[in-house]
Amino acid sequence: MESVKPTGARLRADIDPNDFEASYRFEYVSDADYRVDRFARAAKTKEEPVSDAGQPESQSLNFVLTPATTYHYRPVVTYSGGVILGPEHELTSKENGGTFHLLDNRGWEMVSPVDKGGGAVAAPGALFGGGDIQAALAAPEFTYGSATAFGDAAGAPPASQYVSRRTGTGWTTSNISTPLESGAYGDEPDGSPYRVFSAELSRALLFGGLACRGGPKGCPAPNPVLAGSGAPDGYMAYYLRDGSGALSSLLGAADLAHSAVAPQAFEVAFAAASPDLSHVVLSSCAKLTADATEIPSGPEQCDPDSPNLYEWSLAGLKSINGGTPGAKIAAPNGAVSNDGSRVYWTQAGKLYLRDGAEGDQVEGTQGEGGTFQATSAGGSVAFFTEGEHLYRFSVATKAAVDITPAGGVQGVLGASADAAYVYYQDAAGLERWHSGATTMLAPGAATVASDYPPATGTARVSADGLHLAFLSDAELSGFDNIDAETGQPDTVLYLYGPPAAGGVATLACASCNPTGERPGGASSIPGALANGATSVYKPRVLSAAGTRLFFDSSDALVLQDTNSNPDVYEWEYQGVGDCGRAPGCLNLISSGRNSNGGASFLDATADGSDAFFLTSESLVKVDPGSIDVYDAMTGGGIAEGSAAIDCIGDACQGLPNPPDDPTPGTLIPNSGNPRLRVLASKARKSNRNGRTPHRKGKHGKHRHRGGQGR
Repeated sequence: MESVKPTGARLRADIDPNDFEASYRFEYVSDADYRVDRFARAAKTKEEPVSDAGQPESQSLNFVLTPATTYHYRPVVTYSGGVILGPEHELTSKENGGTFHLLDNRGWEMVSPVDKGGGAVAAPGALFGGGDIQAALAAPEFTYGSATAFGDAAGAPPASQYVSRRTGTGWTTSNISTPLESGAYGDEPDGSPYRVFSAELSRALLFGGLACRGGPKGCPAPNPVLAGSGAPDGYMAYYLRDGSGALSSLLGAADLAHSAVAPQAFEVAFAAASPDLSHVVLSSCAKLTADATEIPSGPEQCDPDSPNLYEWSLAGLKSINGGTPGAKIAAPNGAVSNDGSRVYWTQAGKLYLRDGAEGDQVEGTQGEGGTFQATSAGGSVAFFTEGEHLYRFSVATKAAVDITPAGGVQGVLGASADAAYVYYQDAAGLERWHSGATTMLAPGAATVASDYPPATGTARVSADGLHLAFLSDAELSGFDNIDAETGQPDTVLYLYGPPAAGGVATLACASCNPTGERPGGASSIPGALANGATSVYKPRVLSAAGTRLFFDSSDALVLQDTNSNPDVYEWEYQGVGDCGRAPGCLNLISSGRNSNGGASFLDATADGSDAFFLTSESLVKVDPGSIDVYDAMTGGGIAEGSAAIDCIGDACQGLPNPPDDPTPGTLIPNSGNPRLRVLASKARKSNRNGRTPHRKGKHGKHRHRGGQGR
């Protein structure tokens, strides 16, 4: 199927006459009649001869369809030897007209401030590979970065960090950048000071910069530490920012007293943390506890290939791997239990668990070589793979059980919070294990490689384990995902799980065009965001209940999407919010109109009531332009805030280009000033500047290509 309209559709089929004289037609029937006696009541298109060339044949079903109605159709070929019935597919005619609206009574609210000092909000990974982007778990609150310092800035490192909060009258923004030296940050991935925030954004982990500035040799300009933080002078530092804004160093003089490494040679890296940041795992080859070991590699230096793992908490610093160096965290996400009491790590090809003061090898009788996949929220159960087998390890029994005796495991997509469910891909298809029973979800289906591993992949599993969101370029639900322009399969987003009102579990294509029309571009969801040298945080694509799903699509999935760029969409089950259609409802989160780069999803609150996205489009009157964060909030749409910035005469001109500066991170090109409200009658009007970096834009909406019986 190539295009669908409210009252018609264009269908095509690949038909090879194989030297026979043949004719073809399409049969189509409403879903209501199909459920009674399938195609017995079907309408038939005009019989047409099949060309000798065997090229795709097409017919248009114009002015015969009812708007917003589901139909079943199939091609039928007649030749001297009989009749051949082609494959059956569905289409849903588009609604006739209709006004633009967001699901769940959402309204757009501009999160980032109007006055950004001529700058813009940075996209994920745009600030030297970093730039922390994260939504609060429940409250309408969001943190993001920019290359421009605006607001009440205490300093201007290469990536300034902001927190915007919604109050009763609108959104307020705080610049939480610290008085750090911009020259203390190198290029990617060290240029972003903030590394990760706690679930409610009340705490944050901050990298203090490189130990030295001003040159590759020696240490001509030591990086000063933050006053009052307790960090030893001259050493690389990590800080914890609390809810009041106070900063404290994770390492003190007593910790560094164990090491013979000189301050200018000392390095420490963030490895992982508990969700509330009450426990933080650091990696360093230096000896930071009495029971750790430091391997020298020169005068006052240690061997970076022999790292140690340390766990910081309010109780102090403790070694995870003890006296044998060479340890690494098992995964940046999920290897630390929610309360920080359990940490999974690897050393010399073996997988270990630090449980309080005890350390145990996880593989047990399986030997070694296990690859950590996922764990329960409390860390009492862990999954790991070894030799294409998936094992379930229990702390209680200290034993690992092979839950895939047949092997062939290709990747793990995720597990529930209690580890009662785990989803994985094997040679047979996409499978789910639950309490000793395995269920095939999609036979022969191949998920895309980005779906796993769970720590950084794109797939999401709801906390209860009943819902799975994943990407695939395979045809799993009867939707023809062959791109209308390229002729190649597009990646689409699927959601497996029971409907919100209960009942039998289903596999729904969340990013498929509701009409059944072939796609004009792929859909995507983010994995863990790169920030510094780690990828710790995964945006909340799937709501906690598993009933709402957010994604980007380069296809026009609804009538109101009229641009040719990626847009943000929401899919939700029937019975959720204001969705009354089975199996679910699909609609835009962004406007679908912006022709200057489109929009991209950033994050959401746990219940999905706040969906944050990035766009260069002005969706409210006070937005003068640039690139901003918006919240599509349920029940949102408060009175618009401050007016546009006033200017008179020469002040209305844009800023000149910044001079070249060989020092990394001191000056970064930005998107220019926002649009100004000009008071002088003859003053020049400034143009909207800036462009959001996105993936390839949409293809043409209704270009025609053939498909097998589509």
